[in-house]
Amino acid sequence: MTVTYEFNDQREQVWLSQNEIVMRQHIDELWQARGRQPLTEPEREKIAALEDARTSARKYGKGTRFWQDAASIGGEQLRTTLGLDKRPVILLPTNVLGDTLTLGRNIFTASMAEWIDKTVRYFAGRKEIQLVVRVHPGERLMKGPSMQGVIERALPERPEHIHVIGPMEKINTYDIMEIASLGLAYTTTVGLEMAMRGVPVIAAGNTHYAGGDLPTSLRAGRNIMPSSIRSYPTCRDIAWTRSRWKQPGIMLIVFSSNSR
Repeated sequence: MTVTYEFNDQREQVWLSQNEIVMRQHIDELWQARGRQPLTEPEREKIAALEDARTSARKYGKGTRFWQDAASIGGEQLRTTLGLDKRPVILLPTNVLGDTLTLGRNIFTASMAEWIDKTVRYFAGRKEIQLVVRVHPGERLMKGPSMQGVIERALPERPEHIHVIGPMEKINTYDIMEIASLGLAYTTTVGLEMAMRGVPVIAAGNTHYAGGDLPTSLRAGRNIMPSSIRSYPTCRDIAWTRSRWKQPGIMLIVFSSNSR
């Protein structure tokens, strides 16, 4: 038997996994055993408290860090602050490069950095939308390449409809979710949180919430399987507005594992 572990964001806690790499977060067996079991009211309250803390720039439990360092000002106020107009907004929240949540999660690109490079280059020619890249605030605590640098190299002269929010900027990511019509995620938890809020999400990395039984049971819309980065235009099929997805459940658009 092999046991792998990783430190949790909560003090005095670790994640453990038996015969699996813990940060791959394989939950299929757990979901099969507990997935149809209704949550109790205390369990729901605990989840709500965690999500409220993540949204409201407060610590949770024994946590040692803030998930956000800026209070929410609301989506429409943020639209004004960022200079966004009424064109649809697509949110791309990055992971921290080298985070164990990103290792070995490649599907059709060699790395998250390559995916971001290809994605911003693609959307540079799509002026009918506004792409907002939220660089992970955790980069402030790390030494190494920044996703902001990846974007600057891909687009030395960045078009006006592509916005990059750096890791040091005091912007609440959840305010961007409020006005987003579509989410693009690698493995970040923000991808799952957008889907929970009714925002269609394209999961470009092999993350635990994309594929398998979990999203099949929860998603509210049809599943689209683009074969490569060139398939982003098919997102027009689900419309640039999320109003039609305002229903319980999760909408995930998952890239196929053999599409690289």
